[in-house]
Amino acid sequence: MNKRLKAIEQLVPKDRITADIGTDHAYLPIQLVKTGKCTKVYACDIRRGPLAIAEENIKNAGYTRQIPVILSDGFEHVPMDTDCAVIAGMGVYTAVGILEKAHNRLSLLKEIIVQVNDDVPVLREWISDHGYTILEEDIVTDKKHTYMIVVFSADDHSGYSEEEILFGPVLLQKKDPVFLQYWQARKQFLEQVLPMKKPAEKPAVVKEIEMIAGMLES
Repeated sequence: MNKRLKAIEQLVPKDRITADIGTDHAYLPIQLVKTGKCTKVYACDIRRGPLAIAEENIKNAGYTRQIPVILSDGFEHVPMDTDCAVIAGMGVYTAVGILEKAHNRLSLLKEIIVQVNDDVPVLREWISDHGYTILEEDIVTDKKHTYMIVVFSADDHSGYSEEEILFGPVLLQKKDPVFLQYWQARKQFLEQVLPMKKPAEKPAVVKEIEMIAGMLES
């Protein structure tokens, strides 16, 4: 369990029946059962190779009954008693594709916890466009990489502002040190690469720099 997975684990409410979509080696399901946070977790993956390793890890941990292993493309074979889902460790467009295909299932879930490895604002924009509600967010640095985790539900919301989509409505309220350090570094990076950008790309970069500067000063 690295810091990223521990942060995700902390966001899973107690006593949920959780599906870990894209479970890889099932480290998260094992931890959720081990700590007593969940009595049942479905370890789901589209690939047979990681699932075989996950199954071995679950067996070695002694949790075969509590953690069923499921070969599934997204939510396709996820049991209907699931009331919390985790989608973590993948690209944003892969995650959004899974959510899009599971559109009819999302209203049955109390929380959907998503951690993508890139372009988190794309995820928040998808949530906003569908009128869903962001419940919680976290940001964590692990081995020099910074990860943002978004928890949302299918409850109705009027949508989020451009600033909230970029920074995260919850993270924007917290403004904790990791968040501020990340955006200070992001601003410096954008200022360095701006001269190398093509003319058509520069306005978007300038706009993001200005938004970050405004947020940091507020």
